[in-house]
Amino acid sequence: LKLYIHSARAVTRGVHWRAAAMASRQGDATTALHVLEQHIAGEVTEANALPQLLHCYHRDPRLVLAALSEKINSVVANADTGSVATQTGQLLVNVAKLLDERLAEEAAAQGKEQKPGSAKSLSRSLLDHVLLLTGGKNRAAKENSVRSQGCSLVAALVPSAPDHPTARDKLVEFSMDKMPGIRETAVRGLGSINATPAVEQAIVARCTDPFTAVRFSAVRSAIVTGATAPALLKRLDDIEACVRAQIYYTLAKQPESMQEFGPAALARLVVGLLDRSGQVRQGAGLAVDAWCKRLCGGSALLLLSRCDVTSDEALGDAAAAALAARFPEEGADLAQRLFGGSRPQRGDQATIADGLHATLLARHALAAMSDEDRDEIVDIPILLQRATEALGKASSRPNGALILRQYLHIVLSVDFCDEASRRRAERLAEAVLMRAPIDHQNSNDLIMNNNGNRYSSADLGILILRKCIGLSRGFQARTAKHQALEAQCSTRAVLLVSDLCQPLQGGGGGQTSSEGEEDDGEGHFATRLSFRLQEINNAIEDRKHQQKALAEQKRKAVANEEFIQAQKIKEVANKTNIELAALTKEQGSLQAERDTILLRVLAILRALLKWSQSDLQKDPAQSGTLDQILRPVVSLPALSDEVEIATISAICLFCSRDGESARGHWCLLLELLRSLRQDDEPSQPLSKRRHSRARAAIAARTLADCALVHGSRGALDREEIVSAAHALAAVPFPSRHIVVESLCSWFFGLGHVFFEEHLREPVLEVQWALGWMLVEAFKQQGFADADDDGDDAASTTKAVGVANSAAATKARSRGASWVTRPPPMQMLEDRDEAAADDEEDSAQSMATAARLMQFFNLLPKLPGKHSAPMLSLAVESIAESGLWRRAVLLPQVVGGKARWVRGFSWPQLFHFAHDRLSPEMCFRLWRCSLQLCVADPALANFAEVPFALAEMVKEAPPGAADLLREAVALGADAAALHPLLARIPPEQREAPPPQGATHLVAQAQARAAERERRAVLAEQGVDIDTWAPAEVQAPDILPPHHRMKMGKAGAAPKKRAANAENAGPIVPPSTWSAINAQVPQEQEDPKQEPKRRRCVGKTKDVEPRLPLRNIR
Repeated sequence: LKLYIHSARAVTRGVHWRAAAMASRQGDATTALHVLEQHIAGEVTEANALPQLLHCYHRDPRLVLAALSEKINSVVANADTGSVATQTGQLLVNVAKLLDERLAEEAAAQGKEQKPGSAKSLSRSLLDHVLLLTGGKNRAAKENSVRSQGCSLVAALVPSAPDHPTARDKLVEFSMDKMPGIRETAVRGLGSINATPAVEQAIVARCTDPFTAVRFSAVRSAIVTGATAPALLKRLDDIEACVRAQIYYTLAKQPESMQEFGPAALARLVVGLLDRSGQVRQGAGLAVDAWCKRLCGGSALLLLSRCDVTSDEALGDAAAAALAARFPEEGADLAQRLFGGSRPQRGDQATIADGLHATLLARHALAAMSDEDRDEIVDIPILLQRATEALGKASSRPNGALILRQYLHIVLSVDFCDEASRRRAERLAEAVLMRAPIDHQNSNDLIMNNNGNRYSSADLGILILRKCIGLSRGFQARTAKHQALEAQCSTRAVLLVSDLCQPLQGGGGGQTSSEGEEDDGEGHFATRLSFRLQEINNAIEDRKHQQKALAEQKRKAVANEEFIQAQKIKEVANKTNIELAALTKEQGSLQAERDTILLRVLAILRALLKWSQSDLQKDPAQSGTLDQILRPVVSLPALSDEVEIATISAICLFCSRDGESARGHWCLLLELLRSLRQDDEPSQPLSKRRHSRARAAIAARTLADCALVHGSRGALDREEIVSAAHALAAVPFPSRHIVVESLCSWFFGLGHVFFEEHLREPVLEVQWALGWMLVEAFKQQGFADADDDGDDAASTTKAVGVANSAAATKARSRGASWVTRPPPMQMLEDRDEAAADDEEDSAQSMATAARLMQFFNLLPKLPGKHSAPMLSLAVESIAESGLWRRAVLLPQVVGGKARWVRGFSWPQLFHFAHDRLSPEMCFRLWRCSLQLCVADPALANFAEVPFALAEMVKEAPPGAADLLREAVALGADAAALHPLLARIPPEQREAPPPQGATHLVAQAQARAAERERRAVLAEQGVDIDTWAPAEVQAPDILPPHHRMKMGKAGAAPKKRAANAENAGPIVPPSTWSAINAQVPQEQEDPKQEPKRRRCVGKTKDVEPRLPLRNIR
């Protein structure tokens, strides 16, 4: 009995103990949950809540985790509450992080080490729970608010577990979400994840996001590596200053990442010190200071020595100027060592005095000083001595010509206080003109006008000579004294040219023809060399033809087994090869001898014409060079391309200076520009195309300059002025970028001339130029617009897997235009030539679009009544010539993926013009847009013309409602245009159209008018079919974002026909009685059977539904 009682008491105590333990555990859980609720509600402060939760965590960690998880569940479930849920979720994350920090401090006090993000971490366990709530990999909630809340929680908890693989994959998935806010939060979270290729690719993909906040976060989260560095460099051209500044802040935090950038990229980064935004300049200063301190020993010169200053001289000058302004003391010390009274030590001679980077930095440091400081540092005799030494070494050492130009810049910036220094500087200028290395012109720079601000050695020599004579670079009044000094300078330069021409007049290969003797007797230097060179060229051609004939004879002799004859032919062929080698060697020597002197002569004349302000009528020395030198040179036989370009440049400078010369060479300039139609064909050799483009670029700039300068003075009549615009407008499609700046200059200065002539009689060629320039301003390089929410996620998902988007872009095939593409086999054969071709690439196209956007932004603001109508005429030209078909969305396979691509965005163009025009001009925009809907309703929908009208319907001009009714009556898509009528403001819905407004025409008449316009443009030399096709077949499917927009509007794609039928015809107003009577009206056929629905199962036949208009 005692044993039984003892056992019963033990059992009772066990039951009570278990019950007490369970009650205690439930109480702790309730306590933890209650503390969290009070802390969330603000009833308990953080200082009081954390000790209680820490006490509960020590007793049972699972209870605190369960309480946090329960609250996280509530936060995600109520994510649609917005900021309340976001703040609550952030508070719970902070609680978990603080508890982990307290636990880590306690472990450290006990001598235990606990790594952050370990398996025992509360934040990591909570992160696992949040990942379950987000759906896991490749699964997510449909509601945007739930996805956003889940992404915020994951991004906030990831820093506590940077090696969590599931969290990494989920954030990469969130970075491709269609919502910009979710992408931005995911990218911020990826910045705390350990770097992996997937993370780097996701960040690189978001660096080109259309939303600024996403790009900013992507740049901020990037870890600079070889994979992310190219994407960061592209963001240096971002339109937002905050993105550009964040690049430098990111680089300042990672100064060792400078090793990832090459010399050219580093120079581009240093130029950020001169950015137009103060925020960017501040960030660039922090990055440059970090680089100098950590990697360059605090020396700006060592940093500059890592930059590439030779490939792009303008970029190198900008980088040196930025560093000189950032480190003025080091620049002044370097200038003192180079040009001061004390010469540098012998050990520093090779590294300091002869260094390109040191000379460049010292030059810009001196340029930033005041005149007093510069005169105090520079010792003029030492400077002139160094410049003379640099001239002697210019041809023998690397970058000698560039180092010489730096010395000449410094000589040009100092003042000569004594006659001895002036005479030494004058002798230096003459020596530079006679012996300095020739600066060869790059054809690409001539085409794009990239060397406009670059000073050649001849330019600097002429400027120093002018300074020694007493002439400055600034404007000076044309007094008799000034004209005498100008004539003196011209005489000195022409005398130098005559000294250079003497060797060509007396020697060079002997006289070979009586014609050569006559030309040489008239003073045409280089004629003997040129005729001898022509004879050698003819002999070389004969030897080459003879080689081909001998090879054919030898092949036939071997085939006929006449081996003795074959041996004889072989001996003759060997002799021919020896003769050919000798002729080729003689050709090279003669051409080098002639071209070297001719290029130096032409360089001196170009520099003289460029910087001289002399009156050519009172300067016989300068004006006589046109007849005595330039015209004879351009008529020489066997002229090389470089000499021809240099001669044409000099003649064009004469034309810009003198109206009579411009009128005399006007036909030549027009012919040089029109020759592009034959010389710029894809079948022509690449060298010939480049040469033709270089000539045309020079002629285009000269035509615009002469029309602006001499047109206002009366030297050119109105017909000649308009002819310049005709020639500029009719360039071929591949060469359009050559004339963009010239056309902009012509329209800015002479737009009123075009408008007056257009009012008398339409000038279709010039209006055509306005149209294609506006199209180029809105040209799109990539896919459809980024606001296409439906397709954005899918396209971005595939874009993450592309490692190098730049390489994929370059690999894209290009044809003569956006319409024609070379066949696959031809692409493979011409790949090498296409890689070297100077066709317009993406960067060049975007730069041209930016310049044209500035032009059209300024065009409506110009004084006069012609400015705004010119923008309207540009839009009408696009609509009436067929250029609008370039805005049609077409499915194409780009990089192995199906994409909807287009040449430009019609909605963006329409919105741009609509915001800048008056209501009367806006009515013309609506009329030409609705005429497109009438002429080709299906294709207009794919060009998004109705979408463009829908965006501006609240600002519709008076008479727009009548246009809509008339367009539907003429056959436009009623389903697309009917909703616009109801959205027009009531006060404008019945407003009459402007006086004199024209009506819409029927489809057949519109197409006939377009064919006639295209024929007229073709007669004027415009290859209209290359710019835009006459016919484009509408795709059979709709783009995804079109389906989404139709779905949001309540019209599914398959019900468009029914909607159009139910809408009924929109009757035009009685005021517009001139509607074409031949418009077909819909009539119902009572015998036509209604379309029956597809039956999936066995169902009984039902009566078809009648159209709504038949229900009474």
